Amino acid sequence: MTGGGDQVPIWAVVLACGAFCQVFKLILYAIPRRGLPLFVLFQSSGLPSLAASTSTCLLTMVIIRCGWSSPEAGFALVFAVIGIHDGLKLGGAAVEQQRALFLVLDRMEISQRLVRRAMAYLDPRSHHPAHMLMGVCLGALFALAFGVRPG
Repeated sequence: MTGGGDQVPIWAVVLACGAFCQVFKLILYAIPRRGLPLFVLFQSSGLPSLAASTSTCLLTMVIIRCGWSSPEAGFALVFAVIGIHDGLKLGGAAVEQQRALFLVLDRMEISQRLVRRAMAYLDPRSHHPAHMLMGVCLGALFALAFGVRPG
């Protein structure tokens, strides 16, 4: 999976894509909060999904450099599909957990502090399909923009 002598290594492009994804996420979350929520730099979920963007960037880079029919492309494709599929399944499970928690909390008499604390554990934005799709688009575009040498 190595390119020519003057090409940026694939791992460097994927790493830069992950860093860009997290900084972009920080900006998106900072606008409505009117502050810097630094915690988003350390979470893979949210808009855009870190897992989806880096795996798609890796897949795109390998296809560009090694070709679609290479063993590396097959490995990267399987890796991306499994990662995105698991992310979507995890998002669906989080929504179901949240619904169950709403039902339990609705029938119990507990303090508002405990309700807020319980709801903080289940964030429905964790792996929403739109976040995964945004990550896929970001990763592919990042690879196309920065992974191909000019000329």
